[in-house]
Amino acid sequence: MKRTSMRLLMLALAATLLMALAACGGKPEDVAGTIEPGPSASAAAPTGVVETTSPEEDETGDEEETPVSLGRMEGGVYTNSYAGFGCELDSNWEFYTAEELQELPNNVKELLSDTEAGDLISDLTQIIDMKADNAEDLTSMNVLYTKLDAQERLSYLTLGEEGYLDAALEQPEMMDMMTSSFAQVGIEVDTVEKTEVDFLGEERFAVRTSGHQDDIPWFLLQIFDYSRGRYGVTISFSSYLEDRTQDLAALFYKVD
Repeated sequence: MKRTSMRLLMLALAATLLMALAACGGKPEDVAGTIEPGPSASAAAPTGVVETTSPEEDETGDEEETPVSLGRMEGGVYTNSYAGFGCELDSNWEFYTAEELQELPNNVKELLSDTEAGDLISDLTQIIDMKADNAEDLTSMNVLYTKLDAQERLSYLTLGEEGYLDAALEQPEMMDMMTSSFAQVGIEVDTVEKTEVDFLGEERFAVRTSGHQDDIPWFLLQIFDYSRGRYGVTISFSSYLEDRTQDLAALFYKVD
């Protein structure tokens, strides 16, 4: 299950990057660095820079941003105060360990090496804060941080959630790159479309992707939140055989 699910995470990483590139219309700036997890960090050992300083006016000149912090895992309960949500999963779910989370970004880059998407991903700082698989239901979820530059944040704040996704999905270059990235791991894309979902008790705009792998249906739902600070948060839900992504999203609840 983890081998297959790691491929799904790769697709989530690629799609997250492509959405950012399409909306802002350019390549992200260099954001290389090292992580120093603070006391609120989860079991993950990420590979980017997380600033845990006090709130300050961000580069867009808008309101004070939320201080960056990682999620916390205790038993089957995941809590992320920066993203504003949490979830409690039963014993059918298997969480990735800190070591496994740390390895995933490099595995993703290796799988996409020598591709346009791989070249673009190599320029990003991305942190996988949580990853969990349910082998019984063939479902998976993950929470991803991506460091944003000022142009990316400004695009999101100016266009809004719906407009941001519309701008991305309307660009054929982005769609071609996403489709080729999926094909790299044997998944043929059928549809990529904007959709509305119920998340944390609110109607949100998201991207729903459907496809198939060896004639097995596969579904991916991604919710993007680039409004909180220098790190955007992407929540991805995937399932095989039937679309259960909305059920997975319903497992999350708001936290302060």
